[in-house]
Amino acid sequence: MKLKFMLVPLAVLGFVVGSYADCSKDEIFKLLDKGYSKTEVDGICGKSKKKSSSKWITPTNSVCKANGGKIKNGRCVATWINAKNICRASKGSLPSIEVFGEVVSSCGGIFTAVRNGESMLNNHTNKSYKSCYSNKGFTSQGYYWTKIRKSNSMKFIWVVSFYSGHKNTHHKNNPDNYIRCIQ
Repeated sequence: MKLKFMLVPLAVLGFVVGSYADCSKDEIFKLLDKGYSKTEVDGICGKSKKKSSSKWITPTNSVCKANGGKIKNGRCVATWINAKNICRASKGSLPSIEVFGEVVSSCGGIFTAVRNGESMLNNHTNKSYKSCYSNKGFTSQGYYWTKIRKSNSMKFIWVVSFYSGHKNTHHKNNPDNYIRCIQ
């Protein structure tokens, strides 16, 4: 028996395409095709273009080390569980994907929901973008932890790269992802 599939409008699935800050309709469909839930797409793509008023916190070396982290390239890195503890001890929390996306976009970078070679090339060759996120305390040398788990796995967490401006997932026990907190 052959099954026939039909395209369902995104609105029927609870998506309003114009309300997503960081994803095109095609990117939303790609995420759905890969099995991501609506809640996860909301977190990845950003529900609206509204800017946050979050204050960034850079964990001190002593707070980082006291909560299971280590210093790498002058910045705090840790596993995801330790990153959450480091942010709590710094009187903050890990940011959402959307909050990181606001930094990428406000610096003139292209924030993508999926790896996109053209966007990645544009970001890492854009000198003003690199200067902007560096001045805000971010590095291009790795990924930053977010607070969002991948919905179909308890082991993988969304991370963000400023070098390429894309989102990815890393295992929660990866000890080498950077930490910035928000308040």
